[in-house]
Amino acid sequence: MAKAKGWLTATSVVAASALLLAGCADNSAATSNNGSSSKADSSPADGGTLTVAQGTKWNDEFIPNLDSSGYTAAMTQLSFDPLLNVNNKLQLVPWLVQKYQYSSDHKTITCWLQPNANWSDGQPIVSKDVLLDMDFLASPAYNGPHMQGQAGYLVDNIVGASKILKGQAKSFGETGGFTIVSDKEFKVHVSQADAAFITADLANITPLPYHILKDTPFSDWLDMKYNKLPTVVSGAYIPVSANSQSIDTFKANPNYWRGKPHISKVVLEQTSPDVEPGLMASGQLSFAINGISANDKIKMKKDPDITETTMPSTEYAFLGLEDKKPYLSDVRVRQALAYAINRDQIINGIFQGMAVPTNSPTPDSYSWASTPASQLNQYKYDPKKAEQLLDQAGYVKKGQWRIDPKTGKTLVLHLATTAGSATGTTEAAAIQQNLQAVGLDVVENSPIDFSTLVNHLQNNDPNIDMWLMGNSMGPDPDPRGTWGTQDPGNYGHYSNPEIDKLIYNTWALPSDFTQAGRGQQFQAFNKFVNEQLPVIFLFNYQNVQVYSSKVQIPSKYFGPMGAWPVSPDWSISK
Repeated sequence: MAKAKGWLTATSVVAASALLLAGCADNSAATSNNGSSSKADSSPADGGTLTVAQGTKWNDEFIPNLDSSGYTAAMTQLSFDPLLNVNNKLQLVPWLVQKYQYSSDHKTITCWLQPNANWSDGQPIVSKDVLLDMDFLASPAYNGPHMQGQAGYLVDNIVGASKILKGQAKSFGETGGFTIVSDKEFKVHVSQADAAFITADLANITPLPYHILKDTPFSDWLDMKYNKLPTVVSGAYIPVSANSQSIDTFKANPNYWRGKPHISKVVLEQTSPDVEPGLMASGQLSFAINGISANDKIKMKKDPDITETTMPSTEYAFLGLEDKKPYLSDVRVRQALAYAINRDQIINGIFQGMAVPTNSPTPDSYSWASTPASQLNQYKYDPKKAEQLLDQAGYVKKGQWRIDPKTGKTLVLHLATTAGSATGTTEAAAIQQNLQAVGLDVVENSPIDFSTLVNHLQNNDPNIDMWLMGNSMGPDPDPRGTWGTQDPGNYGHYSNPEIDKLIYNTWALPSDFTQAGRGQQFQAFNKFVNEQLPVIFLFNYQNVQVYSSKVQIPSKYFGPMGAWPVSPDWSISK
C-alpha cells in the first residue's frame, strides 16, 4: 500500500475532494452573482428533486475508496460520511467523530463517535464499523490486482498494517492497531508519529455497517449487491437505483444523524457538457458538479434563474509526463515544455480568466504551506527559451521537426486526453499548437474516458507520452501518493531520492509537528518540484459553482473544496 493524495480528475473540471465540506465557517472569499440565492431561507421548504449533472461517467461502486476518481467520489459522498471533516477555511471539524485526543507521543489517537450517529436502518454507528473499513483498506483483497488498493494509504501507518497485507493477521484488533473501548469510543495506534495523519488519513475513514457486511469476505466486496446498491448508509441520501454509470437516484435518509434532509430526492446524471447550460436554463438541471465551460458560465451569469458562486480552489491542472522515457527524463526538455506553453492565452481564451497560472504542487489556498511566487520559477511563456533548452538537450530541428538524437528520427510525442470535456479538448489543441511551434511533433490520441486513461497509465501504455489531468486536493497538502518514487499516483514514474526525502520531511520531523513547522518543510519541497518539473503545471482553477436560483444553499458551504455534496439544510424553493 502507498499513499495517494486527493482525487485525480480529467482536466478542466472540479471534482469532489476526499472529505465533504462542512458548513461550519464563514467564507468571505466566495462571491455570488445573486447574493440572496446562496443564503438559506429562514424557513426552508421540504420536498423537491435536485437534478445534478456530472460531465463524465462514474463507476457504480458505492463502497468508498473502491474507485479512485473524483467522479465516483461525488456519488459515494451522498451516502457515506467520513470520521472528520473540514470547513470552508480548510480547518478540521467534528463529524462522525465528535472529538479526538492525541497521546503525549502522538502515537495514539482516542476518538469518540457522535452519540446520535445512526445508520439509515436505525442501528447505531459504532467502533466496529470504523474497524471494518480500516481492516478492508489494509486487506490483501483490497490491495490486490482486482481492486488495486487506491486508498490503502489511509491505514499504512496503523500498527500491524503490513501484517494484514501479508495475510498474517485479519484485523487491526489483533495487531494492536485498534482498540475498542466501547461502542462509541475507540483508540487508533500508529507506528510513527505523523503530523498529517489526522487530516489526511484518519479523517477520511468512512465507517461501513458491520451488522450488514460482517459475514461477506473482503474478496467478494467488489461484486456484492451492497456495493452496487447499498440499502443501509451513513450519509444524507440512500441510493434507490443505479443505471450503468449514467444516472443514479437517491432518497432522503430519515435517520440521518445531522437531521433529515429538506430535499426529498437527488438524481445524479451523466450529461454532455454541451447541453448542460440549456438544460439548466430550462429548469431540467438544478446543479452542475462539473463540465460546464467557462464561456457558458459567463453567459449563464445573465440568467436571473441561475446562480453562480465563485470560490478559491484546491485543484490544479497539469500536463503529465512519462518521465522514464529518455526524451522526458531530461529536465531541460521538461522545462522547455513549460516555457513553450502559453498559459495566459489558454486561461484568457478558454477559461475566460477563471484560473491563474500555477508553478507549484501546493496551491495558494493552503496559505501556511504554499510558496510565494517570487521564490519560484514562473516559466512565463518564452518560446525562444524553450528552443534553446531543446537545442542544449540535443533535440535539434531538421526541417519542421526536432530529431531524437538516439534514433535519428523525428521525435513524436503522443498526447492523451479524456472524452466529455469541451474545454479539455480545446486546451489540448492549444498545447499541441504551442509545442509544435517550437518543433515538437505532438500527436493527439483519440479521447478516452477518464477511467480508461488511468488504466492505460497504470499499465504503462507505450503510446502515451503526455496527458492532461487535474489534481483535486484534500484538506491537507500532504504530497504522499502523488510525488514519491513508489507512489501509485506517480503515473509518470518520476524517480529521485531527493524528492522522497523532502516529502518525508513534510510530515515526519518531530520538531515540526506543528503547522508552522511543516510549512517550512513544504517550502523546500515546493521549490524542488518547481525546478525539476516531474509534470508541467498549468493553472489553479477558480471554483465556479453553477446552480438553479431555486436551490437554497447556505453560504457557509462554499469554499476551496466546493459546495458538494448535498447537505440536509439545502432546500428547493417552491
